[in-house]
Amino acid sequence: MKKTTVGIIGGTNGMGSWLADLLKAQGCLVHVTGRKTQMTTTDVARKCDVVVVAVPIAVTARVIKEVGPLMKQDQLLMDLTSLKKEPVALMLEHSRSDVVGCHPLFGPAVTNPAGHRIVLCRGRGDAWYEWIKTVLEKTGYDVLEKTPDQHDRMMSIVQTLNHLNTIALGMAIAESGIPLSDVAQFATPIFKTKMDIAKKIFTETPELYAGIIARNPDRENVLRTYEKVVQNIRDLAAIGNGEKLTEAIQAAAKKLF
Repeated sequence: MKKTTVGIIGGTNGMGSWLADLLKAQGCLVHVTGRKTQMTTTDVARKCDVVVVAVPIAVTARVIKEVGPLMKQDQLLMDLTSLKKEPVALMLEHSRSDVVGCHPLFGPAVTNPAGHRIVLCRGRGDAWYEWIKTVLEKTGYDVLEKTPDQHDRMMSIVQTLNHLNTIALGMAIAESGIPLSDVAQFATPIFKTKMDIAKKIFTETPELYAGIIARNPDRENVLRTYEKVVQNIRDLAAIGNGEKLTEAIQAAAKKLF
């Protein structure tokens, strides 16, 4: 039986490397491309049944436009980015192949699939969609089948709002003028955890998190809501000694929990 051949553009590290390992374990013949590999985007488009775009958000559109026209109808073009509406639309526009949007809701360090979910968005075609769905479920991951719009709306909360809050915290501390080394002497365990997350965002791949915020189609709604809530907290905190703010927190708790 012929092995399914998969080419992962950006498969030398990150989520591309994670998928490469997963598919190899499932018996696929996997090729990866990166900045230092001999194999190119053109090579994988011509020789592979499945081509996966697993590059940073900032260059995803360019890569899709480059590889899409090289794809044939019987192939699958798939992406691994954390946004789905734009990449899926671009894959449909620039290719004739089957199209699937994929977003693992975890990082590349995950090796145990238990409790982890992967979002799949149908683009075009059924056979290849069912293939990747079956592979992921067989491996042990939970698959969420959503539209690109549904995915990006939820990511505006889970990622955009979440990372916005962390970035705002870090920038506010920087703006305060108080050295973090001084603040650290008074740090609680929760604060240390938050600052560990902030350090990762600020020092490792800030362009990734900036792209998650700037490119989400619902970012304006998220930003306006965040600004409104901060202003409301400011106004309520100025009244009395916290009673009104306490009431607002309790009202929000009823909606949340």
